[in-house]
Amino acid sequence: MGILKFTLPLAFPLAFKYVFDVLLVPQPHMERVNRLIDGWCIAIAGLLHLGTGAAAKLEALTAALFVLFLVQAVATYYRNYWASMAGHRLIFDLRYALFLHMQRLSHSFFDRSTSGGIVSRFVADIMLAQNFVGSAMTNIWIDAVPLTFVVWILFVLDTRLAWISLIVVPFYVLVIRVLTPRIKKASLDLQEVVEEFSGELQERVAGMATVKSFAREDLEARRFFDRTTELYDLTIENVKLTSEHQMFTEFITRAAPLVVIWAGSLLILKHRMALGTMVAFYAYLSALYLPLQRFSELSSIVASSLAAIERIFNFFDETPEVKDKPDARPLSVARGEVKVEHLNFGYQPHDGGARRNILHDVNLSVAPGTTVALVGRSGAGKTTLASLVPRFYEPDSGRIRIDGRDISTATLKSLRDSIGIVPQDAVLFSASIRENVQYGRPGAPDSEVWRALEQANICDFVESLPTKLDTMIGEGGVRPSTGQRQRLALARVFLKNPPILILDEATSGLDSEVENLIHDAVRRLMKGRTSFLIAHRLASAVDADVIVVLDHGRVVEIGPHAALLRTGGVYAQLYNEQTRKLMVSPEHTARIPGSLRAALRTADAE
Repeated sequence: MGILKFTLPLAFPLAFKYVFDVLLVPQPHMERVNRLIDGWCIAIAGLLHLGTGAAAKLEALTAALFVLFLVQAVATYYRNYWASMAGHRLIFDLRYALFLHMQRLSHSFFDRSTSGGIVSRFVADIMLAQNFVGSAMTNIWIDAVPLTFVVWILFVLDTRLAWISLIVVPFYVLVIRVLTPRIKKASLDLQEVVEEFSGELQERVAGMATVKSFAREDLEARRFFDRTTELYDLTIENVKLTSEHQMFTEFITRAAPLVVIWAGSLLILKHRMALGTMVAFYAYLSALYLPLQRFSELSSIVASSLAAIERIFNFFDETPEVKDKPDARPLSVARGEVKVEHLNFGYQPHDGGARRNILHDVNLSVAPGTTVALVGRSGAGKTTLASLVPRFYEPDSGRIRIDGRDISTATLKSLRDSIGIVPQDAVLFSASIRENVQYGRPGAPDSEVWRALEQANICDFVESLPTKLDTMIGEGGVRPSTGQRQRLALARVFLKNPPILILDEATSGLDSEVENLIHDAVRRLMKGRTSFLIAHRLASAVDADVIVVLDHGRVVEIGPHAALLRTGGVYAQLYNEQTRKLMVSPEHTARIPGSLRAALRTADAE
């Protein structure tokens, strides 16, 4: 359809030449092209019973061109529709493949990448890639076909003028070769800054409460202004290069016909070419130079698009550190026994420096149905150890076995389907309560969703809402409190009903009633399951079957609460540090209101 759209109008200059050379002159100039058109006009005139004179031929020619342009109009519609459909389908596939690849990437990738930067790949980069697919890629080959046809017609009309008209082609090539690499580099720099800008903006929006609490609006406004200025400068640099590109191509396109007209006029003055040929040749020049100009201008679009496509495929080149082995088989957890054997693990710094070791030769055996509390100071490796059980990261050495089977030989989906995780910061999506809870088991009936909500001690809250399970969470809906979010996250795991649990304790900042509701739900959830509790406050670890104490990435103590207190080791020290804050000496008396202020005045007087 694109070929029809751009090729059919090429018939008009030849018809124009025929009118000048045959119909409007006393002595017709009947060369090869005119004889061919004349024969067609006679046939059409006879078919329509128009007669045989010049007027009849003109009427036949007009009717033929009318039908031709009607076909071209239909071709234009389908060309634009199908070209856009093809471009959007390709972009759809590219965006979907990019999302699937993103989900396969390991946690380490998201640790070193900002969420706003990742989103910019899906929005800004994909939009630039769509320019290439939607306009450049389709227009280049569609323009190439009629351009080839035009060049052939020009050589048929007059070989000398055809060569003269093609003299400008090297100048188009020179503009492309000089400016396109610079446009690509400027576009790449701009897109990298856009990625950084998107990440920083997302952080500022998410942390707006912190900004306001410290009254740092002016500081953030200055930072935003500086970042936006950098973005503006790079954008203007890109616009400047694109404008230079357009300036040169526009000049070449406008100046080239002057040379052709000058040469053609000389040939007419010397009676070596007919006027109609010159008229047709000039009409074809726009069909020759405009595609060449579009080719040249599209090179700047292609340069910007290729910079975006390069970033997209750099994203595709990111390989997941944790993935299924070729011989991986689904894991079926029957008992829930977990064994950690000589486990070592470290993080790779973002700057590419030496690997920072976190866990050192960790050995642990957890019987089925046992509740294990992971205890230690901040940075001891509690969360890291728990993250290795569902294979969010790959250990440097050692292994973890579930029911005797090395988890590295199991498929990731089956492994993670067997584990329920309640993170410290519960994440609820902008969806209904039903959809958020059913995330643990999509398609679960409402009766089971309500049972999970009841087990998580959040049923009363949901029932109090006007639309109950259909209540939307997030923007335009309810905004649950921290305690309600935690219990909804617990309901999600209750519905999933996994044999192994990992719970990151998050009850700080909650009132005692809500904290008790969460602890009650957690105890109910851990019953009969192998559970790992990351205990930041030792009060939640007291009831655990086994307490594992980590210190600088090593397991230093293992045992129940009472036994560890008697040994007087690291756990006893941590326990005493936390409980000392709650102990009140018998001699302590409440301070009389205003006494501190009076004491300060006395001290100043002395």
